[in-house]
Amino acid sequence: MARIMISFLAPSGYGKSTAIRLISEFYKIQNIKIAQPLYELQEHFYNFIEKDINGEQDGELLQFLGKKIRKEKENFLTYRFITEINKFDKEFYIIANDDCRPPDYQVLKELGFIFIKVNGFKRTRNDHTPADPTSSIEWQSEITCDYEVDNYGTFDEYSKNLKELLEKIFNENGGINGK
Repeated sequence: MARIMISFLAPSGYGKSTAIRLISEFYKIQNIKIAQPLYELQEHFYNFIEKDINGEQDGELLQFLGKKIRKEKENFLTYRFITEINKFDKEFYIIANDDCRPPDYQVLKELGFIFIKVNGFKRTRNDHTPADPTSSIEWQSEITCDYEVDNYGTFDEYSKNLKELLEKIFNENGGINGK
């Protein structure tokens, strides 16, 4: 039984995190975010200035932190990511990532990740401050994906599309058991 590693690619608000939630209903999955240290720094920042953003994302701050960390220590985020992956044994059949950015792509590719592009449109999200979609750190359509999944319709349609795609991926990669 092979462990499958997948990474969803799409602009913010297209349903990457939703895909992880939906997949976890059918399969044993562990989502590991490359940007987890950025989320932790965001939390520290708002705690420091004593402001509650009610669990929302500050895309502007996250982009700034991501660029600055990569400038100061280029491989820090991917090194931390690899360290986190190595903490999980084969019992987690799917290792997922829902925040791959262009600078991370090659590392994930070398680790054996399968890339899934989410087709759709931006859904409304309550971000504290939205990310700049034109930023070089954001998803780029030039990234080569192995598969695509559509998220144009309802939540149930998206769930069905994901389940069908995963079954195809598993069949092509030696099979996998559900929960």
